[in-house]
Amino acid sequence: MGEGSRRHLFLSCGEASGERYGVALVEALRELEPDLRISCLGGPALREAGAEVVVDSRELSVMGFAEVVGVLPQILRARKKIFRHLKEQHVDLAVPLDFPGFNSALAGRARAAGIPVFWLIAPQVWAWGGWRIGGLRRKIDRLGTILPFEQKFFKQRGFDVFPMGHPLMEDYGGDFVFDQAVARREKTLNAVGGPLTISLLPGSRRQELDQLLPILKVTAQALTGMLEGRSIRWLVSVAPGVEPSRVAAVFDGGQELSQEPLPRLLANSDLALVCSGTASLEAALAGVPHEVVYRTGSLNYWLARRLVKTRYIGLSNLILDQSVVREHIQEGAAPLPLARGLQSWVDRPRDRETFFAHARDLRQRCGEPGVWRRTARALVDLLDREAHGAR
Repeated sequence: MGEGSRRHLFLSCGEASGERYGVALVEALRELEPDLRISCLGGPALREAGAEVVVDSRELSVMGFAEVVGVLPQILRARKKIFRHLKEQHVDLAVPLDFPGFNSALAGRARAAGIPVFWLIAPQVWAWGGWRIGGLRRKIDRLGTILPFEQKFFKQRGFDVFPMGHPLMEDYGGDFVFDQAVARREKTLNAVGGPLTISLLPGSRRQELDQLLPILKVTAQALTGMLEGRSIRWLVSVAPGVEPSRVAAVFDGGQELSQEPLPRLLANSDLALVCSGTASLEAALAGVPHEVVYRTGSLNYWLARRLVKTRYIGLSNLILDQSVVREHIQEGAAPLPLARGLQSWVDRPRDRETFFAHARDLRQRCGEPGVWRRTARALVDLLDREAHGAR
């Protein structure tokens, strides 16, 4: 047990989406155990939620093999500081949340120090890096999964699996009025010559923004020309942790920057262009027809082509194992095909009808709300079992 009678949990969240989930988890944990000490790798939102930030995650938020090299000194310093914290601050439970490149080493160090590890949001070893499975199994005590097919995959490989349900269902399950939102969207899209609202979601990582923002700008210009006569309101999502000036510098004032949470932004969107990742699933759960776009550096893409074993990169397509939304990857992530893809959603009501049916299927598969309450309960139960075993 931690210092005195106060138990101590260390949470490791490495990027904006992980921190969003981390905040929800901290709030749920506080309801169950108000005196629990929670320290973390995280950012301002976790600090505001009452967690002690040991290392600021904004220094480490990169994606891709080549980009990691550029922040390697920061990564090594962060590791050293966190490893020392685990050793000296009497941590009772380590909770890595996603961010596998960094968290794998953290889990190994925690386990070696006798600290139980409950990993949340399983690494995507079903997509690439299958050789990591044995090492991962030895580093963790319990694994929380969020995608429908993961529970069976990891159980078959010897993991103690806790099926969390998908965290996005906190926003898009329960009282979310999917059918009403779709009906409103259809009325707008079917109004010949009427105004449209189209959202651009370029992601939060530095290299995503560098690669995609110029392409999204030209795509917006191209589609505006294609849909001449329709007024288009362009909304560019600025993710938490991203400086608005970084995004504003690319656009010419014809687009609005929005720092609204994605559930609110998507509720007001008729169509979207989405960087691959969690946001692509979010758009589908919200019932927003969209195109998925992914572009990275040449070295990253060359390596990914040889390592990744899945047919799709969009989560909706992966879960349903079919092409629900079009994916524009690397050289295909160019303004003209992206603009044509968005235009086809406007021109083809039957395609939208099919998409909405797939979106309903996804919503069924992704589980029920209450993800973080269930997960917090499972974490506290593991702390209790460990404390009972120690006695």
